[in-house]
Amino acid sequence: MFLIFMLILIVIIVVFAFLQRSYTKATMFMMFMVTSYLFVVLTVIIYMSKDAYHYNSLYKYFGITQTIQNQLVFLPISRYSLVRIMNFFTLSFLYTGLCSAIFFSMNIEKKKEKWLLLLLTVPAIIQFVLYDPSVYTGLYYRFYSPEFVAAYDWFHRITLVINTAYIVAGLFLFIYAFFDAPKVRLIRSNILMILICYVSIQVTYYYMQYWAPNVLIIVSKAAHFTRFKPINLAGKPSMYTLLPYISAFCLVLCLYGIYKYARIQNRIKNRDSLISRNIDSAVVTSRVFSHYIKNEMLALIAQSEFLQDMCKDQAEVRQEIQVIEHRCRNLYGRLDAIHQKNLKSKMDLKPVSLSSLVENLLEEMHLQLKDIHVDFSKSKQQPLVMADSFYLSQGVENIVSNAVDALENIPDKIRRIHIEINIKNKWVELVIRDNGAGIPEKYLHQIFQPFFSSKPTSKNWGMGLSLCHNIITAHEGKVAVESTEGEGTAFRMVIPLLAIINNEPGD
Repeated sequence: MFLIFMLILIVIIVVFAFLQRSYTKATMFMMFMVTSYLFVVLTVIIYMSKDAYHYNSLYKYFGITQTIQNQLVFLPISRYSLVRIMNFFTLSFLYTGLCSAIFFSMNIEKKKEKWLLLLLTVPAIIQFVLYDPSVYTGLYYRFYSPEFVAAYDWFHRITLVINTAYIVAGLFLFIYAFFDAPKVRLIRSNILMILICYVSIQVTYYYMQYWAPNVLIIVSKAAHFTRFKPINLAGKPSMYTLLPYISAFCLVLCLYGIYKYARIQNRIKNRDSLISRNIDSAVVTSRVFSHYIKNEMLALIAQSEFLQDMCKDQAEVRQEIQVIEHRCRNLYGRLDAIHQKNLKSKMDLKPVSLSSLVENLLEEMHLQLKDIHVDFSKSKQQPLVMADSFYLSQGVENIVSNAVDALENIPDKIRRIHIEINIKNKWVELVIRDNGAGIPEKYLHQIFQPFFSSKPTSKNWGMGLSLCHNIITAHEGKVAVESTEGEGTAFRMVIPLLAIINNEPGD
């Protein structure tokens, strides 16, 4: 039953892999890790079934009946090949497990990525070659001596440390990725689920296969004879009664984690698309409204020209009318520019320095921020993101303007807006925090909906945050809010990282 269950899991992984339209390198390596684990267990079962030493105990370990075991004994595959397959998938498990952790928790340049993968492959290749039964037999006949056997013992101790280090490093990287992730619930829940899966499968593997790969052959040069060693399962024998069920549970949990990851991602997309549809509806409404306002502006300009003709002899009145006309023309021009920008069918994504974008925006808003202490310090590491500068600036400006409004009733001396940029794994996190009035908890789940505002509608139309959400989502990012009434609000905008520019002092 356990053997059939393993085969079913392999089929599920293969089908799942084909159904995925796209997946990251971390997900790809994790699927290879799970597949390798399954093949390791299968080869161990087949190897033990061909060993008379375990003939009467295989059922106790894995629930394999003697009928199935008899069929496995006559499988047309030698134990030489079984050892090679076992070693290959053992090393594949260790290698892909560490690679999945690296690509999940770190952002690596493509040039360094190739060298890192090759470097991690070297210990696996060396072990695969030197633990091969034929290679060991050939070396034994050629260099046999007590020192040769001792050297292989030391080699196994070293590889045991290296392989354990691969597992420990992977665990630490996933834990680091969880604690260093942006404080966005959906992102952290994804990482936590994958972390649980990774830990589960690594622990069960290490309990059963910590010794692998190893020399599983005994050679006698004098008798010109070779025989295979039995696999001595470590740990308490009672644990192996439960091990098939524990292993199966961990594998199911790992598959569920991958499935949950995809499902959560789809749920995020569905949720975002729902908000986007609402925003699109709002954009249509705003365009109609913009068209109406533009017509009214033209009417006011025409009326002002008529009034100027009526007041030819009153210079002061004509001057005031000209001011009104000038402001109307400026407003008309601004509405037209915004309208033309909104007519674009797509954004123009280019590499943009997020630090420079924020710095330029703060300079443009200096009059609006003149009575507020704005704390924004540039980091030595400047992140680049793929963005449309116009739209992203507009999204950030809406958040900053929202923070300014929140400080309206705060004394001038203590008004503060703190802006920071953090690099979190493969994400860039832009945090805009104020010490304003805060947002009531009952409104937090509605603030990104179009036309929603807790402020008087005569002063605020409720479009700023909804458009900001749409803009950040269009950049494949996420935006979240944390707020405590009476203490302040923090908006976190998370965008995929493109590259990092290191600025040396004096640049």
